[in-house]
Amino acid sequence: MNMDVMKRLVVLILFSFLAYTPDLVAQDPIVIKEEGARGDLDIEPDVSELSFRERLHFGGGISGLSFGNPTSIGVSPMAGYLLTNQTIIGLGMTYQYYSLNVGGFKATSNLLGQRIFVRQQIPALAALIGQGYLTAQLENFNDMSSGVSSKYSNPFLVGIGIGSRIGINLSLMYDLNYSETMSPYGSAFVVQVGGFFF
Repeated sequence: MNMDVMKRLVVLILFSFLAYTPDLVAQDPIVIKEEGARGDLDIEPDVSELSFRERLHFGGGISGLSFGNPTSIGVSPMAGYLLTNQTIIGLGMTYQYYSLNVGGFKATSNLLGQRIFVRQQIPALAALIGQGYLTAQLENFNDMSSGVSSKYSNPFLVGIGIGSRIGINLSLMYDLNYSETMSPYGSAFVVQVGGFFF
């Protein structure tokens, strides 16, 4: 056998040997865990494994933005509880400033209200718009302006939103109880920006 053929045969055998022994060169992955972390960090933990405090989140936002006639703007602190991995229920307070010009007469109101809400993440919706969810909330307002006895409707808002469970969210909702003369909002469509921050 000639020397050239012998060298080629040795090289071929050597490459064949290396090709069939991948375990000799592969390493186990290195996993670095965050201090206090439970389980795999890439997998969202089931909320049933979390304590009550870990399921409770606080935040706030602004809502009912309307400029012109009428003008409306509100601020809302809120607390939410993770009922399941996809469902948040909660309570909030709302201060709403409302101003309306009617026939040259300007009426302003300082409204204080309470609300209950639910936010449900829907996998099909999330596939369309990212971290999408459906939301509904019921509100109640009282006029805190002195000497005013205005009666406002109780907004029942339903809509759609985008955003993560913790962080900024944007919700577009429709008031099913909207009345042009009795609503604390300037329109039946209500935009809320806010979220849970801790």
